[in-house]
Amino acid sequence: MDRLSKQALRIIADRFKLLSSSTRLEILQHICRAEKTVTALVELTGFKQANVSKQLSLLGRAGLVRRRVDGNHVYYTAADQRLPQLCEIMHEELRTRQTELMASLEDNA
Repeated sequence: MDRLSKQALRIIADRFKLLSSSTRLEILQHICRAEKTVTALVELTGFKQANVSKQLSLLGRAGLVRRRVDGNHVYYTAADQRLPQLCEIMHEELRTRQTELMASLEDNA
């Protein structure tokens, strides 16, 4: 990895802060698969409409979410298709750690 400037590191840290919310991650998991409206996200997540809108706004300002207006409907999707890959990398790491933990518990039994 190239050496990054302090400003670049701050921007990256701010993005990771946005991704540290399980609420935002749940919303992202849905819009990474396909475009969704706020109404659809409310139904899928069980979150209140105001909360979904707020989280999408935060993600949009950071450039992580894109919106498309079609008549009276606004559709949201991930702005960068590498975002789901990042989530999948973390998920795979959790699976690996779980497997290692289970193996160590069996060794201690």
